[in-house]
Amino acid sequence: MGRKTKLVQIIEETLSEHKAECIKTIDVKSRTPFADYYILANGLNVRHIDALKEAVIEKLEKNNMPIGHVEGKNGSRWILIDAKQVIVNLFTKEERERISLDELLNQ
Repeated sequence: MGRKTKLVQIIEETLSEHKAECIKTIDVKSRTPFADYYILANGLNVRHIDALKEAVIEKLEKNNMPIGHVEGKNGSRWILIDAKQVIVNLFTKEERERISLDELLNQ
């Protein structure tokens, strides 16, 4: 996987600090023009996922890093944060298994 960007490191650290589970970073630079990395992580429940979303957004804003948009409302089982070259996907464990994004990105 090459050297991780500061943006990736900040997101991974924030997720880890806020007790996200199964954090996985996938380098997709060679496969898509839309992003360099996808970061996937589980929350314990929908409230935890929302708290993770808020923590990541707050940390990115504090570091003057880009945020495109956020998909998924409070109570969602899957929230996506578009941080320009990094796409963050936050799931409940069950939703992550159902969506199987890990498998799609590792093909």
